[in-house]
Amino acid sequence: MKTGRIRHFFAGGNTGVGFYSFYDQVVGPDPNHLYILKGGPGTGKSTFMRQIGEELFARGFDLEYLHCSSDPNSLDGLLIPALKTAFIDGTAPHTIDPIYPGVIDEIINLGAFLNLKGLKAKQRQIIETGQKKKACFERAYVYLNAALGVYRNWRKTNYSCLDQQAWLAVLHEIKADLFTNCQPTGQKGRLRHLFASAITADGPVHFLESLDSTANRLYILDGPPGTGRAEIIKRLVTTAVDYGLDVEVFHCALDPAKYEHLWIPDLKTAVLTSTWPHNYPPNAHHWFRHIATDAFLKPERKLYSDTLKEARLVFLDLWERSISWLGKARVLHSDLEKLYIDSMDFDQLTQLRNGLLHRLLQT
Repeated sequence: MKTGRIRHFFAGGNTGVGFYSFYDQVVGPDPNHLYILKGGPGTGKSTFMRQIGEELFARGFDLEYLHCSSDPNSLDGLLIPALKTAFIDGTAPHTIDPIYPGVIDEIINLGAFLNLKGLKAKQRQIIETGQKKKACFERAYVYLNAALGVYRNWRKTNYSCLDQQAWLAVLHEIKADLFTNCQPTGQKGRLRHLFASAITADGPVHFLESLDSTANRLYILDGPPGTGRAEIIKRLVTTAVDYGLDVEVFHCALDPAKYEHLWIPDLKTAVLTSTWPHNYPPNAHHWFRHIATDAFLKPERKLYSDTLKEARLVFLDLWERSISWLGKARVLHSDLEKLYIDSMDFDQLTQLRNGLLHRLLQT
């Protein structure tokens, strides 16, 4: 039996402005069903979605896995495009509530399978561990916010030395490659926002391979901050949407206001930013154009070499401190899971999962 294809993304992230969510972008404009999973740590939400995904994948369904930005080995969501159906972890920090309960949205309360009497005996420990975990995230976000300030200054310094004609010339070349044979549809294309990378307890993690695995054309913008990469991508997105093409935009994990990658399904084209911490090897694709954006910088950038060197050193120090605190938060989250697991009835959870699978396959 033919198996499906899996794409991997993040719908939320630990960013320089705190936790940032694109969970409202997961399902398309006309979903058939959205299952919102509720329940504390250790109630099996990630495993529940992964096991449903494995069964559907083996039956030939394409899937999208949405990974947890704090622990990328854990799932926060599962999307089945052919069924217009998604499962989403609706607990904090990406709390989701039904919009059309019983019609499209359905809450699945995994907490219903907890032995509440057994949990009550652990109340004080659970509360204290949860408070410590929250404090670790808050500390991580302090350092990420400071890193974002340094990064923006780094980007601004480079941008002040940018040859505007040079990056605009490359933009026009890419536009000519992509859109010469396109005809406007008369309607705006749909824009979907996600993350392809995340700042995690393990450091930076990306799933760029998920963007270009079916691409016929791949453009790689390789260079430091402020060298025109974001401007090129933003203008390509605007043009594609104006032509009526659907576009997936992937935002910067540190600065979610910034466009970092794009995927145009109808053109089978990806434009990726390759830079630390998500370098992308150009030889990984059968067709690509590699564009070194540092070539767009004017010679006077050398005047700022000391400033840029200091910015990088300070940024890396703040970056490492934030990841350290995310690591401490993950340890505490694991402690919380252990406190809940012993009180969970996983046999009932298995029955629920099998029932939902049967319902999905009858759709």
